[in-house]
Amino acid sequence: MDEHDLLARCWAPAVADARSGTDALGALPVAERIRAVARAGFSGIGLGLEDLHETRVTIGLEALRRVLDDVGLVWVQLGTLEDWWTTGDRRAVSDLDRMVVLEAAAALGAAQIVVAADTTTPMTSPTTMADDWLALAAQAEQVGAQVVLSAAPTSNLGTTERAARFVQQAGHPNGGLVLDIAHAVAGGSTVASLRAAIDPAFLFAVELSDAAGPDSVSTWAGDRRALPGGGLGDLPALVHVARELGHGEPWGVEVRTAVTDGMSAADALRTAAAASRAVLDAADAIGAPAAPPMPSSSAPASAVDADLPYTPI
Repeated sequence: MDEHDLLARCWAPAVADARSGTDALGALPVAERIRAVARAGFSGIGLGLEDLHETRVTIGLEALRRVLDDVGLVWVQLGTLEDWWTTGDRRAVSDLDRMVVLEAAAALGAAQIVVAADTTTPMTSPTTMADDWLALAAQAEQVGAQVVLSAAPTSNLGTTERAARFVQQAGHPNGGLVLDIAHAVAGGSTVASLRAAIDPAFLFAVELSDAAGPDSVSTWAGDRRALPGGGLGDLPALVHVARELGHGEPWGVEVRTAVTDGMSAADALRTAAAASRAVLDAADAIGAPAAPPMPSSSAPASAVDADLPYTPI
């Protein structure tokens, strides 16, 4: 099977998770986390806003870039930026995060910045977000990073199809979609609906994780993710569709799931990588020539089957 580049999505955990010890990988200091990800055979890493804010006031972004270069991670994704369409106090906080993530994207050579849709109540109309989306995509382009939209089932863009329509109608060539397969499964998407909805020009990233199945908007949460192949999604078929739509490398992997919670960082990474590679191998086999049949000619008798002379004792 082909080799594939995996990008470990492993943001710093929430304070409660860090204290409880459920997310050992996310709780590692960012430089140690980068080294652990590289040791596990990943080619890239996703770093969160908390990581970036902390790095700026501790070792500095240039030092973090040297760590990435030293271990050979070539893909860097940053996120998740929220409230980028808002006004007032929420926008002030978001603009500070935006400044930091754009600075970090330039310093770290990040390929992408992940942004979220609206999960507040009442939810914002997507049409009112378009101008802010265009401005953000243009800003990111200036530092060499793409903007990718991740729309959870709880958001105002509650399905992958609606998120695809938003970025495609906005039409900025530097603003696209992340196909988060857990979100797609939880939102009720199918292989056919995704193939029909996604314009290849706007599919910028794919994230491998699974979900137990379509959930109501009120019950979806990130901890409902399953390992790739561990839920109800047909992940090999979805990966195959992503390839048909032109996606190449890397493949994002949400390391934290119900299965990996409580594992050591090394075990969580190994488990997530193995599950992801199994899905990618299965997708590689779709449409491949069938294995040759077993030989039909008679084989020589083995020593076990040989009818040897018997001499009574």
